[in-house]
Amino acid sequence: MGINNKFTALEVARKMIVISDNTATEMLVKQMGGKEVLNKRFKEWGMKNTEINNILPDLEGTNKTSSEDLSKLLARIERGDLISARSRDRLIDIMEGTRTRTLLPQGLEKQANIAHKTGDIGTIIGDAGIIDMPTGKRYIGAVFAERAYNDVAGRHLIQDISRTVYQHFKHYQPRPVPQPI
Repeated sequence: MGINNKFTALEVARKMIVISDNTATEMLVKQMGGKEVLNKRFKEWGMKNTEINNILPDLEGTNKTSSEDLSKLLARIERGDLISARSRDRLIDIMEGTRTRTLLPQGLEKQANIAHKTGDIGTIIGDAGIIDMPTGKRYIGAVFAERAYNDVAGRHLIQDISRTVYQHFKHYQPRPVPQPI
């Protein structure tokens, strides 16, 4: 992104999600009213563990979120609670283009599809997304790993968790609810 260039909100959002562009993120935060406005909105949405405290990149880790908050947010987006169906579909389309494919996608079969967003500040790495299985099942996954700076163990942990959850849903058959006699 060059100096004095003009971008649409959609272009900026795409850069923020697809390539984790921190400048794009800061532009959107400013456009949406700043960190105070967004922090208030996060609380209204029930995101108890999410707070913007610092500009990006926040290498000190003062900005906070949780896998629970991101899972709930993705579920609300999926249900259409926060944005229109058209906006949801556009967001999912953008998230499907995320270039970093080394975390949750590594635990999925090739036929599965994932719309996700990654994050990495060196000592914490994470990925959250909506996973569509070839069987038609859909689930939401969000995993964070704390690690030594850039240690591959965090990435491997997220991959293993993704693989385990995917295999669970692949083979899971709900049991019928017993009916009273």
